[in-house]
Amino acid sequence: MMTDQERLEYRTKMRAANSAEERAQIRHEHHEHMKTRAQERGLMLPDFPAERGMGGPGMGPGRGMGSGRGMGPGYGRNR
Repeated sequence: MMTDQERLEYRTKMRAANSAEERAQIRHEHHEHMKTRAQERGLMLPDFPAERGMGGPGMGPGRGMGSGRGMGPGYGRNR
């Protein structure tokens, strides 16, 4: 529901925030704006934005793809 320019501006604001509280405020204001836009299009958004790193989308804290042995050098070679 956002243009590329709006997405860039939102990311810039979030990166410039000086605290978690400031980011939360930016996220809340943005979500309210997106809820209004969604309603205009006949869509619905949840009342609260998903928190990243709390089971929602995005790259939150965690071990990522480096947690296992994976397919590094020599993996799967015939011996």
